[in-house]
Amino acid sequence: MLNVIYALFFRELKTRFGANRHLGYLWVVGEPMSIILVVTIIGTLIREYHHQVMPEGISIFMFLLSGIMPYFMFRSIVTQLMNGIGANLALFAYKPVKPIHVFIARALLEFCIYFVIFVVVLFFAGWFFRLEILPKNFLDVSFCVFLLFCSGFSLGICFAIIWHFFEPLRTLLAYFSIIFYWISGIIFPTWLIPRALLDMLYYNPLLHIMELLRYNFFDNYPISGEYTYTYPIFCISVTLFIGLFFYYHNRQALTAVRRE
Repeated sequence: MLNVIYALFFRELKTRFGANRHLGYLWVVGEPMSIILVVTIIGTLIREYHHQVMPEGISIFMFLLSGIMPYFMFRSIVTQLMNGIGANLALFAYKPVKPIHVFIARALLEFCIYFVIFVVVLFFAGWFFRLEILPKNFLDVSFCVFLLFCSGFSLGICFAIIWHFFEPLRTLLAYFSIIFYWISGIIFPTWLIPRALLDMLYYNPLLHIMELLRYNFFDNYPISGEYTYTYPIFCISVTLFIGLFFYYHNRQALTAVRRE
């Protein structure tokens, strides 16, 4: 199994960006960075007139970077897993290759891509802009990133099965990233969100992960609410169980499809 995943990992790495690899590399970095720069400029202009946008010691750029990059990793894992079965139908003719191997290889690849991008951007932010880039609690931040990886993997398996067997739901699933993007505290500080709305968003496990990530990244991050690791871990466990359950009971159907 490890040999299959290893081979699939490097195959996916070669084909990840298609023929225009340089353009693909530029897009992976440019998409999140363009959002970060635009919102940073807007936030900086607002801060000139309202000094309570960000607490002292937390730059708008680092706030956005610590949210957008991890979230894009999560989003990319889910998206790649959703498309994993259809993109590898030819490989499934070989008995050792199974869809779960593709899921693991694709998830690991997206994690590696965005981890490298995150580290490089942090380095340049510290080198050129003299920003504080080292997290307050490195292990806790790493654990939050790991939870995001697990969230993307578990949700990606569920979406991949639904995507493959229920075509009418494909359009709906395609908009999942937009919904999570706006309800997970990615670009808006939670202390600026009305309390009534925040109480509803509290049921989103990604909001817990993002708030805990930033709380452990910055020294003076004003966390607003009782965010815990227990709730997102529970949601991940349930989602992963459901995804693997449907995968296990539909593996024969997937096999029948791939032999056509």
